[in-house]
Amino acid sequence: MSIVAAPPSRYGRLMTSLLRVTLRLDTSINKIYPTDFNPLYYTGGLTNLFLFVLVLSGIFLFFYYEASLGAAFESVRYISDVVPYGGIIRGVHRYAADGFIVGVLLHVFRNWFTDRYLFSRDNPWISGMFLLLFGGFIGFTGYQLVWDERAQLLTSMFIAMLRSIPAVGEPLARVFLGGEGIGEGTLVRILFLHIVPASTLYALLWWHYLRLRHPKIWPPGVWVLFVVGIVFLLAGVIPAISGQPAAPASRPTSFPLDVFFLLPFWLLNWLSPGVVVFLSVALFAAGLAVPYFSRRETPARMGVRHAGVAQVIDGNCTGCELCYFDCPYNAIIMVDSPGPGLSKAAANRTLLAVVLESRCVECGICIGACPFEALELPKLMERDVLSHIANAVQPAQI
Repeated sequence: MSIVAAPPSRYGRLMTSLLRVTLRLDTSINKIYPTDFNPLYYTGGLTNLFLFVLVLSGIFLFFYYEASLGAAFESVRYISDVVPYGGIIRGVHRYAADGFIVGVLLHVFRNWFTDRYLFSRDNPWISGMFLLLFGGFIGFTGYQLVWDERAQLLTSMFIAMLRSIPAVGEPLARVFLGGEGIGEGTLVRILFLHIVPASTLYALLWWHYLRLRHPKIWPPGVWVLFVVGIVFLLAGVIPAISGQPAAPASRPTSFPLDVFFLLPFWLLNWLSPGVVVFLSVALFAAGLAVPYFSRRETPARMGVRHAGVAQVIDGNCTGCELCYFDCPYNAIIMVDSPGPGLSKAAANRTLLAVVLESRCVECGICIGACPFEALELPKLMERDVLSHIANAVQPAQI
């Protein structure tokens, strides 16, 4: 009795369409640049580059910044107008922050559309979601540190959002402000909430790379020069500027919108603070849940694995370690061989490859790396793949 596969869900059809668009975009870019220089292959590396620029420029700005209500705005103005190249460095910090968020979003969407989050690849995905969350919060606190009218209004709106959280909202607001209202300790706390999460990003990056053997943590040199040049050009042509200084009596009603960091506050034009908080939490929770949805079949039909964990054919394994070095997910280890193999090439082996089931993502890279036919995906055999290809290229019967 044959089993007829269930038709794909709407989610499955949408994701398949997005996958095709992504691949077409890759193909188009590869016609312009050599494959090794396709920027979409280095979205993670470009994000790291922006973070590196942020850290260096942030250290420079920190040397001159004063975290107090009376001096914060003037210290930022001093950086922009008096410190040599201070205005350029401030602009570099501002545009590198936008570049960081753009890089993270491109990286997230590309990996989502190409299924690079399934099974044991959920750790990089989840850590990436936290990187996006922390990056957004760091950018928001950066706007507050300027302490102009926009920063004052943002702080009031953020406090309203905190207070809308049931049970813990009011205590959280007092901790953030350092009292019942904005005081001299508020900016010190905001500076702390800007620097400490920024430092935490590197711990999250360690988590992000923990399971990857060959992460692309840095883009090619040509993209480093191009991106850094663009950031400096923007900083010079469109300098970062402050608004009017914050004052207790001022009641600003609008501010320039940064869509990368201030979008939740824009929603407050139509929604209550509690609804905005709920939507933000729901969106983040949905992002964390993405690795546990499949575009193809339900888990009951698909089983735990859809292609089968890679298996070592003991008799053919020579212990050459090629699969060990090529596996991007540290899913293969080499152990002492209990005896010789069956093939002539494996007769004198000293090591044997072992696949760690919990880490295998069924990508098939190890099979391509092995020249001795010592690995296979049990539910995706070579003969079946060749059969599918042959059927696909046959001319349609009229």
